[in-house]
Amino acid sequence: KISVAVSATAHYDIDRRDLTRTEQKRVKYLHEEVRFFVWAWLAVAPPSVVWFAGMIIYIKINHIDPSTVADASFLWPVMLFFFMTMLLVVELGSQSKFRTGFFTAWLQMAMGEITIDGLYERGRREDR
Repeated sequence: KISVAVSATAHYDIDRRDLTRTEQKRVKYLHEEVRFFVWAWLAVAPPSVVWFAGMIIYIKINHIDPSTVADASFLWPVMLFFFMTMLLVVELGSQSKFRTGFFTAWLQMAMGEITIDGLYERGRREDR
């Protein structure tokens, strides 16, 4: 079964047997950690780009000398965007390869619960 939450109040269960073979391949389960980073990226990265573009427009409209604002405090939205994007790419790569989040996989390896070969095997086994 696949659990799909449409809203905070509505929750639907979809039986995989009701889906066609192609639809079954398309349906992927995202680990909770990966899902968190996808939502975090969507919540933080686009607004930071809009904020940065707004600051550029503000500087241009008010004829402010760019050399007076060209420092790290002006570029924080760009740095935040790239940092969040790197985290998202790492999480999506880990989901693709190991079927778990990056930090969860790292913690499982650090605690001795699984080896790197076990992670790769889990990713191959759940691919089928």
